[in-house]
Amino acid sequence: MAADPALIATLSPQQVACLRLVGELRTSKQIAEILGISSHTVDTHLSNAVRKLAAANRMEAARLLGDAAIAPPPGPAPQAAPPAPPQRLTGQSPPVATSPAPVLDRAGQQDDVAPVGRQVALSRWLRLAIIAGGAVALVYAVVLVVVGAEVIMRMTDEYGHSRSAGVASSPPGASRGM
Repeated sequence: MAADPALIATLSPQQVACLRLVGELRTSKQIAEILGISSHTVDTHLSNAVRKLAAANRMEAARLLGDAAIAPPPGPAPQAAPPAPPQRLTGQSPPVATSPAPVLDRAGQQDDVAPVGRQVALSRWLRLAIIAGGAVALVYAVVLVVVGAEVIMRMTDEYGHSRSAGVASSPPGASRGM
């Protein structure tokens, strides 16, 4: 079954790029790394492309796109510019940093060190602001503990002083003011 050129024309440049990479047998994660988008976004582009082409799955949609690109259109060939590669969306998180250079152990052999978790690059000033904010918060916490301890000591001194100063306490059961 050949794809209708009108259906192929409805695909966005991002959907076309994702389908071409599916045709190269790439996974969603690999496509995401190549295009600089999340794998969830890749899956969304692919599912929309499958729906637009009325294909059974992403591989069939990629095959339909490949067949449409190979088959010459009827009539004179229009001079169309190739579709622009998809651009990175603003507001997305930065890509995961590449793994650091291998570390040599004592025997001179390489020890492959892979980063754990997501690596985020912060500017020097942002790191400095985070450290300064943490230091201010730590000083504030210490001051609160010292002031609280002082208040507790004053209360115990006052409570203990009124007991030992000879303040007469009424015997149990006696009422005050009578």
